Amino acid sequence: MAGGLSGATLLNVGILLGASFLVGELFERLGLESILGYILTGFLLGPSIFDVMAPGTVTGFATIGATLILFQAGLKEENIKDIFLHKEGLQLGLLVLLGTFTVIFGALYVYGASFLPYTTINAFIFLALAYALVDIAVPTKLMLTRGMLREDKGTYTVKSSVINVSAGFLLLTLLVILATPSITEQLIKAGSIIGFALAFYLLHEAIHKIDDYIMMFEETEAQFAITFALLLFLSYITQTIGLSSILGAFFAGVLVSRGDFSDARSFQDKVKGIAEGLFIPIFFAWFGLGLKATVIWNNIEAAFILFLLSTIVKFIIGYLIPYYHGMDDPYTIAASLLSLDVETLVVIIIGIDLGVLTDEMLQIFAPSVLFTTLTIVTLYSFIDEQ
Repeated sequence: MAGGLSGATLLNVGILLGASFLVGELFERLGLESILGYILTGFLLGPSIFDVMAPGTVTGFATIGATLILFQAGLKEENIKDIFLHKEGLQLGLLVLLGTFTVIFGALYVYGASFLPYTTINAFIFLALAYALVDIAVPTKLMLTRGMLREDKGTYTVKSSVINVSAGFLLLTLLVILATPSITEQLIKAGSIIGFALAFYLLHEAIHKIDDYIMMFEETEAQFAITFALLLFLSYITQTIGLSSILGAFFAGVLVSRGDFSDARSFQDKVKGIAEGLFIPIFFAWFGLGLKATVIWNNIEAAFILFLLSTIVKFIIGYLIPYYHGMDDPYTIAASLLSLDVETLVVIIIGIDLGVLTDEMLQIFAPSVLFTTLTIVTLYSFIDEQ
């Protein structure tokens, strides 16, 4: 083992993790998302500013962080069938997705080549889908901190967000198949995805029987180890069939959420501790390490236009549909659907993996996290004053 390299890696992880939490806590006290602090930390320590470390030194930790983000999202989907039977939430979630996608794609098709480094229809489709998704975590957190999560508008907002993201990932799967160059490869990839979907469905329906065996392991450490093994295995399978490892992590979370052992406080605390206390901050800091100030500045027009298109369309639809359904405070619901975060990043990363987008798109997307977070904080501050 190369001791110097190992020591340097450990030092970089320690510096990045410690600094990320300090800056993240500062952002939380300012009323902003800690994620912004993590990204800023990576940006400051990266090649653009102080050049303390390169992204490659923590890539392995960041990859695990990305999978854990989607795994935690999947853990919230135990009653996914019930969610899709929520008529009003289904309408809002799908209309936000399809309406935003249509407007953004139309705008990019006509004007995209004038401000983006892309000219292909495939690139515009991926970008339109990415910016049509909403972030599940932000509306959940906002409603929870204000005691609105159990109210009708809280349930309505969260279920709409889940439907939006779930339907968006289904469309993403179709795009992955269509992005494959030859018909033969498309058929192979489609068959692989269908086979995975069938296996997932069988596991989904039989998980309670398997759960009995898992419960035989009385130690939560053993249950956690089995869960983590499932997470990594499904991540590997989805990566192999041409999707993304982080989608496999999402599916693993859905499966685990149906197990009785996942309801235990000790199990949830372990997942949250290892995810939010280590790997997820490193993932966002790693994202920040790869940002380049000059590239972001050169693409700031593209970043602002995409943010503006996404925000305006989502807010209009997010206000009108709840108003039509007779929901109280449609303004709050609309404001909760504006965030661009992990889900959008997932689509962009998959687009990069497929060669449809380039790494430059990460530089364009980065300011959107800041723009949408500041917009939501401002809107909620106005709401709180009313």
